[in-house]
Amino acid sequence: MLKKLKTISNLVVLPHSVFALPFAMASLLTATHGKPSLHVLFWVVVCMVLARTTAMAYNRLVDADVDAQNPRTKNRDIPAGRISPPQVRVLTFICGFGFVMACYPLNLLAFKLSPLALAIMFFYSHTKRFTWTSHLFLGLALGVAPVGAWVAATGELAVAPFLLTGAVICFLAGFDILYATQDEAFDKKAGLHSWVVRWGVANSLQASRFFHVGMLGFLTVFGIQVGFPAGYYVGIGLIAATLLYQHLKAYTYASKDGKGHFSLSPQMMALNGWIAVIYFLVVGATLWL
Repeated sequence: MLKKLKTISNLVVLPHSVFALPFAMASLLTATHGKPSLHVLFWVVVCMVLARTTAMAYNRLVDADVDAQNPRTKNRDIPAGRISPPQVRVLTFICGFGFVMACYPLNLLAFKLSPLALAIMFFYSHTKRFTWTSHLFLGLALGVAPVGAWVAATGELAVAPFLLTGAVICFLAGFDILYATQDEAFDKKAGLHSWVVRWGVANSLQASRFFHVGMLGFLTVFGIQVGFPAGYYVGIGLIAATLLYQHLKAYTYASKDGKGHFSLSPQMMALNGWIAVIYFLVVGATLWL
């Protein structure tokens, strides 16, 4: 049982929950003025875990054939045979159904919107087959989390959480475009679409910077929208400095042979998770201090 649970954790890349969860928690804290009830906090965390597990399991199912052919991904759990497609389908169904049911104790609007959230997450898994803007859909799939957390807390929609959605879209697209450079040659051969395949590595670097600047813009406007004090913007400055460091140190473009190579430092890529955590801490400090 422990071995199977470890396999499932590897399948859905559980540590990567850090990319969306902090933004959802920041939205929840803002909507409740820093004082969410234990009831709402508990069910939001449950919903986040179930939704992300559903989305990742479905994504691994959809990509299983491609993963088996890609040298970088052929050792993932489904191609390597550590878990079977039928087992992943059952996991996807159980977690998806569980997510919808977990929204019910929150409020009626959260329950009604839960199928739409799942549909957005499922749709992303197919986008690389037909559009080079798939990175934006990945951002959208994770970007529904702040809106969901806001609805969970208030029972209504508002402008503010959609600004956080914009920030998450830019954040994820910015580093997913860079991540896609690892698969440029394979994606071209397999007929898959990405920003890198469509526009090349050099233009992708520029696009990544553009999206990360956009992220900072959305976070700034969010602070203005909800009336955060000056200390919040000091935190945004810290995030901007971290992003700048990441772009300067983590990503190196070279073209000695005229083809272009892209190297990614795992340590620098891990900064993406820390950026999300830093933002949560900034919002928490703004509200609590």
